[in-house]
Amino acid sequence: MWKNYFRHLLFLLFLSSVSVWLSSYLYQQSAALILDADLLETPSFRKMQLSDTTISLLLEASASEGILRGDILTVLYPFSSDGTIYDGNFIRSRNDRFLQLQLWRERLIHLNRNGYLETRNAYAAIWNDVECFPVIDTEVSFENSWMFERTYGGKRGHEGTDLMPSANLAGVYPIVSMTDGVVEKIGWLEQGGYRIGIRSPSGGYFYYAHLDSYAQKFSVGDAVYAGEQLGMMGDTGYGEEGTVGKFKVHLHVGIYIRANAGGDGESPEELSVNPYWVLRYAALL
Repeated sequence: MWKNYFRHLLFLLFLSSVSVWLSSYLYQQSAALILDADLLETPSFRKMQLSDTTISLLLEASASEGILRGDILTVLYPFSSDGTIYDGNFIRSRNDRFLQLQLWRERLIHLNRNGYLETRNAYAAIWNDVECFPVIDTEVSFENSWMFERTYGGKRGHEGTDLMPSANLAGVYPIVSMTDGVVEKIGWLEQGGYRIGIRSPSGGYFYYAHLDSYAQKFSVGDAVYAGEQLGMMGDTGYGEEGTVGKFKVHLHVGIYIRANAGGDGESPEELSVNPYWVLRYAALL
């Protein structure tokens, strides 16, 4: 009788172990399959919405030599809640969060290497090279105006974030590059006025528009570094070259990925993403 009892108990323990292992495997597999090239086209990816917990985690990563920001966001994306990356329940209770992130990174790569790398490269282009906030020596306000309606030149969504100074004064507030990079576009654009576009080392295109003036005579191909002054905030644009005063003084920041050239709709191969959360993060650096 006791032998049969122990046999049944061992069998149940075996079934329980198999069930736990299978559930864990299926959980990991479903998470890995979320990551693919098509993900980058989705509204949930492009809006780049992060929780405060995630921003804090990225700030910790910036101060360490551990896992990079692009990898952190790629690992956390499959566990996002309501489109917001990292709701605080994934690894909050762990003693070593970065170790857990690295372990999950290895699992996701093992299960879906191509999908992981596609997603990681996109996040890296947006996040890995950011080193500073684009406006210095002044307080600015900005809101999450991603895809708000704009009507100049026809109805369209707002592909950026506007940073508004305390005083409506052109030519007063210095604008700096958020990243190292290379000048890819420079000069007048009807919608963007005097603008400059910087391609960062990881492939992101950082677009600064409505400048009042440039800090120097930039040319395409010039190298710039994070924190280098690009120009002064202004109110140029919405007309032929030299047009000013169509709106309040501000800086429009746009971020684009998977592009061969340009910004602000200059290339159909570009994919715009929401800069708001990147700017919130950069303001804390």
